[in-house]
Amino acid sequence: MKSRLQQFLEVEQLSPAKLADIIGTQRSGLSHILSGRNKPGFDFIQKLLLKFPALNAEWLITGKGKMYKESTERPQPDKSTFKSNQRPADEELLCSDNEDFTGDFPEYELTENSVNDKIQEIPREKKNLKRILLVYSDNTFQEIRPAKVGF
Repeated sequence: MKSRLQQFLEVEQLSPAKLADIIGTQRSGLSHILSGRNKPGFDFIQKLLLKFPALNAEWLITGKGKMYKESTERPQPDKSTFKSNQRPADEELLCSDNEDFTGDFPEYELTENSVNDKIQEIPREKKNLKRILLVYSDNTFQEIRPAKVGF
C-alpha cells in the first residue's frame, strides 16, 4: 500500500505534507506510513477516501483495479420536461399557498403578577482584596498588597 500511496501522490502532484493537511492527519503519521514504519489505519484510509472520492478503495488497499473509479455519467434530464410555459404564475402560487390559512391565532393575556414579580437582591459574601499583580510588557511584574486599614 505504501507504493500505491506514493503513486497517488505523484499523480495528484501533492507533497506528503500537503496531503496530510488536506485529509486532516498529522504530517509525521503520513511520513511514517510512507517510510514503512507504520501501516495505515482505518481512520487514515477513511479520511483519504472521503477527501478523494474518485480514488478507488480496492486499488488503494489491494492493488486490484484502476487507481480511480470509473466515471459514471448521470443521465441528463429531458429538456421538454422543463418548458417555461408550464410554470404557474406567481399569483397562482401565492393564492394556492394561502387557501388553508385561517388567520386565527390564540391570544394570550398577561396577568399582573407575571411581569411585576418582586425583584429580590441576592446576598453576596463580603470579599476582601488579597493582592494586585501588575505585569508589564517587558515581562516584569509588581505585586501590591493592601494595607490593613482601607485599600
